[in-house]
Amino acid sequence: MTIAIVIDLIDCLTNGSVMTARRFADGLRAKGHEVRLVAIGADGEHDCAVKERYVPILTEVSAKNQIKFGKFDEEKIRKAFEGVDIVHFIFPFKLEKKCKQLADEMGIPTTAAFHVQPENVSYNAHLGWCKPFNNLIYAYLKQTFYKNFDRIHCPSAFIAQQLADHGYKGELYVISNGYDPAFVPPQTRPHNKKFEVVMTGRLSPEKNQQVIIRAIAQSKHKNDIHLTLLGNGPLKDKLIKLAEKLNVDVSFDFLPKDRLIKKLQQSDLYVHAATVEIEAIAAIEAIACGLVPVIAESDLSATKQFALNDKSLFKDGDADELAAKIDYWYEHPDERASMSGRYAVFAKKFSLENSLALAEQMFADEICDYSARRIERRKPVLSRFSLFSRS
Repeated sequence: MTIAIVIDLIDCLTNGSVMTARRFADGLRAKGHEVRLVAIGADGEHDCAVKERYVPILTEVSAKNQIKFGKFDEEKIRKAFEGVDIVHFIFPFKLEKKCKQLADEMGIPTTAAFHVQPENVSYNAHLGWCKPFNNLIYAYLKQTFYKNFDRIHCPSAFIAQQLADHGYKGELYVISNGYDPAFVPPQTRPHNKKFEVVMTGRLSPEKNQQVIIRAIAQSKHKNDIHLTLLGNGPLKDKLIKLAEKLNVDVSFDFLPKDRLIKKLQQSDLYVHAATVEIEAIAAIEAIACGLVPVIAESDLSATKQFALNDKSLFKDGDADELAAKIDYWYEHPDERASMSGRYAVFAKKFSLENSLALAEQMFADEICDYSARRIERRKPVLSRFSLFSRS
């Protein structure tokens, strides 16, 4: 197949959706498909690089959350769409809306992914508590974009249920974003001077890293624990100040893939504290490296699906319960070692290879049905009179 993927930007390595698109593009190419990216920063042989679109106020706010908006260029994008079998959309913004209209005009089948969870918007606007606001965003996205698609890629069963509950009518394909096969357990896990706890994720309100700092401050083993928060974001300074105030040993970093893998392989426990999460590839990468997780049990997060027992869950935002879970895994190294192997095997269910196969099937289904619909529309319609006429 020749597949065009439209996403506003492809050159921001701190944005989870961008990394998902890059993994899918590279994986599909490795399987023999031609992939053409339409995005800011696209630089492949068949890609279409677009300029950034400036939106007053919104551009500045979005930049803090690693988002830029692409500018529609009909001439360039039409050329990129020529000869493609399907166009797949990652975001629901203006570039994607314009490209969807162009694809329809050119007679090209299309599918879309749902990566922009409304609660990500509301939490950053300090309106996470406001359910009507979130419902309004779900309705807006449906009416302005997703109602135009027959097939929608959902990274988790959780978000598929959310879309169904909000009246989305397209067929919902639950397909994990898939983790890179380079994330594997170490041959031997080192014995660290301190108990190494780690979380990967943007430093923002909905990721809730502050609860990890508060939990470690309450831990019986506080002085023997070192926390690493991997990621960038608007709350970094506040988290640094909180750690200093509570005298918690914390490091902040953002690592390229090879160093990230090494860090996960050398750690003792992974904590994922996010209140809002469509899937959390970061958590899958950690368990694929054999790290036992402790995950926030939130009604707005899919990540709890990765917990194999209650010892890997804590009530969302509850620092006391998280402290108790951290202490439990600190005090039971043999059980942690045993569960490490179980988690590494469990992670394979979410491999990129599996995800690519499911995505290929979604694309094939849409191409087949689109062709059938076009043939059906071309069939001649007999009038009332011709039905009953006699020669």
